[in-house]
Amino acid sequence: MRYFILTLFTALFLYAGQHHRYTNHLIDEDSPYLQQHAHNPVDWYPWGEEAFEKAKREHKPIFLSIGYSTCHWCHVMEKESFENEEIAELINRWFVPIKVDREQMPHLDRHFQRIYSILNRRGGGWPLTIFLTEDLKPFFAATYIPPEDSYGVKGMKSVVPALGKLYKTDRETLFKRAAAIERLAEESQRLPKAKVESAKKLAGEAVERVWGYYDKIYGGFGDRPKFPESSRISMLLDIYRVTGDERAKMMALQTLDAMQKSGLYDQIEGAFFRYCVDRRWRMPHFEKMLYTNAELIPLYVKAYSMTGKERFKEVVEETVKEINRRFRTPEGVYFSASDADSDGEEGKYFLYRFDEALKALTDAGFKESEAKEFLNYLDITEDGNFDSEYSHARRVLEREPKEFGRGIEVLKRMRSSRNYPFIDRKIITAWNAMMIKALFAASKIDDSFLKEAQTSYKALKELMEKKDGTLFHQVLYGRKPSQEGLLEDYAFMTDAALSAYGTTLEKSYLEDALRYSKEAEKRFYKDGRWLLGGEDFKSYADIGDSYYRSPLSVMINSLISLAVLESSFEDERLAEKSLESFGALLNVSPDAYPEAFVAYLRLEKGVAVLKSSKENLLRNRDRIEKIDYPFLLIEAVDSNSWQACDSKSCFAYSKDMERVIEAVEKR
Repeated sequence: MRYFILTLFTALFLYAGQHHRYTNHLIDEDSPYLQQHAHNPVDWYPWGEEAFEKAKREHKPIFLSIGYSTCHWCHVMEKESFENEEIAELINRWFVPIKVDREQMPHLDRHFQRIYSILNRRGGGWPLTIFLTEDLKPFFAATYIPPEDSYGVKGMKSVVPALGKLYKTDRETLFKRAAAIERLAEESQRLPKAKVESAKKLAGEAVERVWGYYDKIYGGFGDRPKFPESSRISMLLDIYRVTGDERAKMMALQTLDAMQKSGLYDQIEGAFFRYCVDRRWRMPHFEKMLYTNAELIPLYVKAYSMTGKERFKEVVEETVKEINRRFRTPEGVYFSASDADSDGEEGKYFLYRFDEALKALTDAGFKESEAKEFLNYLDITEDGNFDSEYSHARRVLEREPKEFGRGIEVLKRMRSSRNYPFIDRKIITAWNAMMIKALFAASKIDDSFLKEAQTSYKALKELMEKKDGTLFHQVLYGRKPSQEGLLEDYAFMTDAALSAYGTTLEKSYLEDALRYSKEAEKRFYKDGRWLLGGEDFKSYADIGDSYYRSPLSVMINSLISLAVLESSFEDERLAEKSLESFGALLNVSPDAYPEAFVAYLRLEKGVAVLKSSKENLLRNRDRIEKIDYPFLLIEAVDSNSWQACDSKSCFAYSKDMERVIEAVEKR
């Protein structure tokens, strides 16, 4: 009886602890970000017909908020406004509120970021706040909005009722404004087709333009905030290989070196944060994104290959191992991101107090002088470099102190008693494909990563590919996927399959790449333009690289590769037509569209493919890696001879590998 009463009391206590005052329409969604908002007093709806019908039925505008689960400023706006009952009442009274996870619906996010840029003449970000008419036409756009008016910026308590009343009293004006904004957005996407100028000439212009905003002191591009900009670094390395421009090489390698020493990189456990808030790469926002690391890993592999610098190799190994430790599931797929905050404080898991770190080191057997030297190397100071008490580790001296590895292990143990930030357990097909490509690249310097790459590729297909070969976009780990794949999923899966084939020469990977590319063309190439998603909400793809490479530009590059590997004139022509649509942009600012400009470089310079038997190619892998030609693929054929081809013809044939390599390098 006593046991029964105790059990009943415990159950009631747990139930009471789980009770929430508010529950809205997000409660059954499988996005962690939407779940975070399911108990706000704001009566949130997911993007869908239920919300749209309510807006039309009640003649109410829509308050659209777009963010993601590991976004620091999204958390701030939630605490300040969406958990505030007074502000929630205003939103509910005047609007139909809709929440969108930008990682679930990147095509929606891309469309409304474009709207924000048109209205505000600058780039957007998250949280993104869009006010829409009942027929989904935007009429006002902002990012973070404070709860109260402050420093000349209108707050939620002013903006929400003002726009709500205006919609009620002067709908005609707002509908006209919304229609004009839609026309501007449409016109901004309809660029005149133009033939791209000489790639070599534009490469020189691209380097000159990048040199103008390259940070010659701290590396990286621009002032602040500072992002890794992987595609721009990759473009510079490709330009160097095509033209020999030493400035391009220097900017790329110096930036990679600066980033790995800096606060952007987790010096204790490995892997990169999303960006830094300052010019000197000192202070990051502490989110770790799968895509950030997946796009940086192959660059550090390239940098190691070019320089032989051991630290670049270590960064690859440390980053892969940390991403595997935090994000990799037992099956081999990857979670999407970890938060900046833990226990409600930004960066708490990652920061150190000098006195606590000093004590931990001396307790571990370091002399006090050695411990201080170690902490000085990592800029962990008594005054703190993050705030008055806490420091964030970064390498500020050239010479690594003695027993550096042992010191790092001590700081790792200090973190083991802390709560690691929230991990978003969404499995996103596109991001997983990026990581799989990174693993195949990393296998060039550590063979153990090859098996991991193959396991992950297989696991991702088993989870996110339907029986008919089409793809899902994302799913919360442990659930069944249902959301249809987007252009980015097909683009990055094609890219990953080509990387897998180039590493292993297993034909099934090449067949997958061809199948994904054909399905992408069938689903998303409509009337001469590429869509980011389905036709239910038309968001057109462009060549702008954003927080990761443009899915369209990635698809174009894959089509160029397939044109050579499959001798397909159709693929090459589709790549050319897709680029021609943006030729005017590339002619004016080639540096602003790095992945697309590399595609044009590849078309003009020509992609070469080296062919021989699978055994020959794998046995001579090290020699092939050293071939001085920027855009080289390999293909296994039923012959022990060697030949080299491009998309239109074969130009060298011999039983002597070196003679064929010589012909490739002379092109």
